Amino acid sequence: MHLLNSQNRFISLEGSMNFRDFGGYATADGLVAKGKLFRCGSLANIPERAHAVFAALDIGVICDLRRDDEIEHGPTPTTEPFRVRVHIPIAPGSSPQLMSSFQDADQTHLDRISFMREITREIARDHVDAYRKLFAELMAVENGFLLHCSAGKDRTGFGAAMIQLALGVSMKDVVTDYLLTNSAEELFEYLLPRFLERYGEDADEKSLRVIAGVREEYLTAALQEVLDGYGSYEGYLDAAGLDNYARKELRSRLIVK
Repeated sequence: MHLLNSQNRFISLEGSMNFRDFGGYATADGLVAKGKLFRCGSLANIPERAHAVFAALDIGVICDLRRDDEIEHGPTPTTEPFRVRVHIPIAPGSSPQLMSSFQDADQTHLDRISFMREITREIARDHVDAYRKLFAELMAVENGFLLHCSAGKDRTGFGAAMIQLALGVSMKDVVTDYLLTNSAEELFEYLLPRFLERYGEDADEKSLRVIAGVREEYLTAALQEVLDGYGSYEGYLDAAGLDNYARKELRSRLIVK
């Protein structure tokens, strides 16, 4: 159903966006299990004929990080394989600033890169309680775990990165996995027309690529915020409910020796 080599970790699921397995990476103790950790964008466009493919992934909890208005515009299917959905809203508060940025003719894609850095810093700084709930769901589930937002790149990307760090995945591989979003062409095909509709002539494609994709510096900004606020990744994980005991338990469940 899906390949897990370095070139292609994406899962083929009709109507999905940026859907991939973020396990399979090496740690000091072995390999993170495949088929247990999943990340993606919105599930709203998965047709009924593809529900059996989703069900075959054996996902025991879906952590939906979208805002209420995002869910209203793109509700997740409610049939059996999707009934394990848990809503954990994360609402970065900078959307009005983004709108203002696109309406300011003096701003370029470089300003939007700075904007995205601030978004990811905010996600790390202001939403520890939400990630505490997400990590609690991860600890409680016995089969597959899925986290997602609308695009599966910022809120989802930070959450997946912290899970990988908790499991002992190297920073190099964490960054590599984060950047795979830029290979999700269906994500750009979905988002770019919507950006153009919203921002019109104010939206140049270079800026749209900055907003719709990811850059290493976005993740670096979020992780620096973690270090600034908690002194270490472990300090953040402790504060978010994945203390040393929980991390050991998680590794015993998810690392294959």
